[in-house]
Amino acid sequence: MSEWVLSLQKEYKVFAPIARRKDVSFQEIMDPDEVILDYKTTTLPPKKFFHLTETLVEYDEEGNFKAPKMDPQEPILLLGVHSCDLNAIMKQDRLFSEDYVDTYYQRRRENSAIIAITCIEPGENCFCGSLGTGPTVEKGYDILLTDIGDGYLVETGSEKGESMIDGLILDEASNEQTAEKNRRVNTASDLLLKSIRMEGLGDHANNNLNHEVWTKIGEEGGLAGCFPCLSCGNCSLVCPTCYCYEVADIPSISLKDGVRRRELDSCQLLEYSKVALNHNFRPERKDRTRNWMICKFGGAGGQMNSSCVGCGRCIKACPAHIDLTEVAKSLWGE
Repeated sequence: MSEWVLSLQKEYKVFAPIARRKDVSFQEIMDPDEVILDYKTTTLPPKKFFHLTETLVEYDEEGNFKAPKMDPQEPILLLGVHSCDLNAIMKQDRLFSEDYVDTYYQRRRENSAIIAITCIEPGENCFCGSLGTGPTVEKGYDILLTDIGDGYLVETGSEKGESMIDGLILDEASNEQTAEKNRRVNTASDLLLKSIRMEGLGDHANNNLNHEVWTKIGEEGGLAGCFPCLSCGNCSLVCPTCYCYEVADIPSISLKDGVRRRELDSCQLLEYSKVALNHNFRPERKDRTRNWMICKFGGAGGQMNSSCVGCGRCIKACPAHIDLTEVAKSLWGE
């Protein structure tokens, strides 16, 4: 594995899960031995490599405006992407290419490759099985790796993936090895502790905008032992499908020039919904938490392209211990 990764580094800047204190984070690797492929989740999703911040325009005091030159994008390789995160990337691929083509996002995606990995041991907050987004994946990858005990089962999903294993001496997978992959996937599915009933949930939530659950998670607390939302925005920052951003003009300290920049934003923040004349159309925390939850249920602007993939990061990152799956159960009356 290490020699193979070293060979890939000749063509790509390789990012992979690496230990960072008590967590795991996708970082550029210098030593292949640093890579952790049996991780449960990363702090931030791989989305950060494609959609985070962008300088759109540069301007000066003479009134000149220009778009920064888009320099050639260095090819990157994401090694060890879980199926939930790969499904999230595919959702954003659709979001940024269907009704409107985002050239910044598309350029980064076109210059990227993904080696996904089947999740053998899910985390305590994962519920990908309910959404069909894990523990393994059927498409979207260049290469899919599955740990089958005595090695990895390697599956290619593109010409790019084929080229990455070109020259390697690999045996044809046997029926027993394929069966072992299926057995491990089924075992991982059985280990999932959480679940969610997603079908129709977005519409159901939109038809119950005054449900008591919104007050519980937004103002009072008490749902499955949670505290009221703090409007910190952690859930949006760690969510692999949240895509909303703000655009701001940022002057330099000299006030002689500046940039117009877009950056990821969060609908949980009070300022997000503030518009002209200082009006705020979501002034209450329950309004903002409701909006975010409905978005994850597939009932907001992004529809299913911004809906949940069951990675469980929002549950882990929430200081108020709000659990999206418990919100869904309350809405369904379970």
